[in-house]
Amino acid sequence: MKKDKYEMALAELRSELAQLDGETIAPLERLKHTLPLISGIIRDIKTEVLNDGFPSAEAEIHFFKYVKPAFYALQIYEAELYNLTANAPVGTNDMLRAYYEQELLYIFRFFRINAFHYQYFRTGARELDKQYFTRDGQPGDIPVLELADPFPGFSTALDYLFAKFIAYDRLQNELIDRLTILYAGHRQPEKTGNQGPILRWTGETINLVEIAYGIWLTGQLNDGNVTITDIIHWLEIKLQVKIGVAFRRWTEISNRTHHPTKFTDRMREALQQRISDELDVRSRKRKARRMPGH
Repeated sequence: MKKDKYEMALAELRSELAQLDGETIAPLERLKHTLPLISGIIRDIKTEVLNDGFPSAEAEIHFFKYVKPAFYALQIYEAELYNLTANAPVGTNDMLRAYYEQELLYIFRFFRINAFHYQYFRTGARELDKQYFTRDGQPGDIPVLELADPFPGFSTALDYLFAKFIAYDRLQNELIDRLTILYAGHRQPEKTGNQGPILRWTGETINLVEIAYGIWLTGQLNDGNVTITDIIHWLEIKLQVKIGVAFRRWTEISNRTHHPTKFTDRMREALQQRISDELDVRSRKRKARRMPGH
């Protein structure tokens, strides 16, 4: 399973899991469906890695820093989501708020305990990648406080910890969303803290795919160390939209016979028109100042 196949498998898995988010399903039933699904794909990937290895150290680092953590993060998140929902108290909103706030504090504490490695994760640092994300690498002087996946040949010093960072970041957002609804009296607020208004993509989703691929191909996020699947997933969360499998949507774009980049072309034309209009206004103002009486 090569790099593009990993991305396709991850996108399809995320798409299937996302469909469950809008359904009313018991926590245990969701877990019974999601964990075997995720575990089966991870098992296939593990078998392929053990059989084929990697063509270079760079490929090995990429796999254990980005690919494996992305799959394991889904597994961790589903288990944590089940625990969060199943253990929620049945009582007043105040009881539920206290419970969610306690869970949020646990996540904050986890990030603080692993502060050095969490900052390495958040900033997209690369200096210690060989130590952290190759199978014979040594983590160095700063101890890793989280036990790694012990399977020989399929684990590195930090890949499992990075998976937990991804999962806990997502769980943190879920907790904040639930608390926001409780504090707002079950109404969706116009603003969340200092983040400004909640924005929603209302254009065609295929247009957003053009933007996503443009961001990815030009390396605008995390110094280019991010997958198109990650970007698509990030846009879906931030803009409250379902895009679907990235590769399939890209096929729609690449199969266009005329103007394959029609939306980004339209954006460029709109920007050029805006610049042209502003230049025209400035020109008229300069001419007006030169006229007698001005």
